[in-house]
Amino acid sequence: MKITVLIENSVGVLIPMGLCGEHGLSLWIEHEGYKILFDTGQTGRVVENALRLGVNLKEADAIVLSHGHYDHTGGLKSVLEFIGKPIDIYAHKDVFSLHYASPIDRYIGIPFRKEELEGLGANFKWIKEHTEIFPNIWVSGEVPRKTTFEKMDERLYIKEDDKKLPDPILDDMSLFIKTNKGLVIILGCAHSGMVNIIEHAKDVTKENKIYGIIGGTHLEPASGKQIEETLVYLARQDFSILAANHCTGLKVASKFKEIFGNKFRFGATGEVITI
Repeated sequence: MKITVLIENSVGVLIPMGLCGEHGLSLWIEHEGYKILFDTGQTGRVVENALRLGVNLKEADAIVLSHGHYDHTGGLKSVLEFIGKPIDIYAHKDVFSLHYASPIDRYIGIPFRKEELEGLGANFKWIKEHTEIFPNIWVSGEVPRKTTFEKMDERLYIKEDDKKLPDPILDDMSLFIKTNKGLVIILGCAHSGMVNIIEHAKDVTKENKIYGIIGGTHLEPASGKQIEETLVYLARQDFSILAANHCTGLKVASKFKEIFGNKFRFGATGEVITI
């Protein structure tokens, strides 16, 4: 398996020149002959980054959208225009919900209409329950919220009939990939809670061994209790790689490094993780 960070908030120090970082996330996943684009970043810069990194987006077998926020879907139009042919996109129907963030009441949802994307070749495959899209590769579906300490970000809301309602972000989905070394879990923003997602991955795949966790953890705005409980939980897991990026935040990333040492790496733009 090879995972290439096509775009993320930062660019790695030892990465080839010319790559662009932005607040967003996009990963290129190659496993057992399948190639998946997971999220598309905030803008179309992901296409240029892919070219610089030797990744041919035209070879993608599918696109998976972790959720409908602009920083994970904003590059989708450019990606579809570059691919230039129909392609399956796995997502939750709420990916097109009217996602907002306070206190400035900013729209943070997907910046395109579904019909526009379909006109460019998007073939949406709606996922609610966990689904094995390729052998040993699952889209999580809606993640059960079982922990008491993992809370939804109170800044986020949706609009329904001109009313503001807390955003449950039911469209938050992850990828679970079963390997001979254990599970590799790919996170978008982990709005459902990092621990909830990991436990769901174990239930779905019937695999308790976690090998790698890669992607955004949304711990930057989390409470001290949530961060502490998450760290305690992770310390009990016998994983080999934790490449947390995007919405993890430098403070939490430094905690990860302090506790997990060389198991942790900040998955910056341009990094290639080979398993």
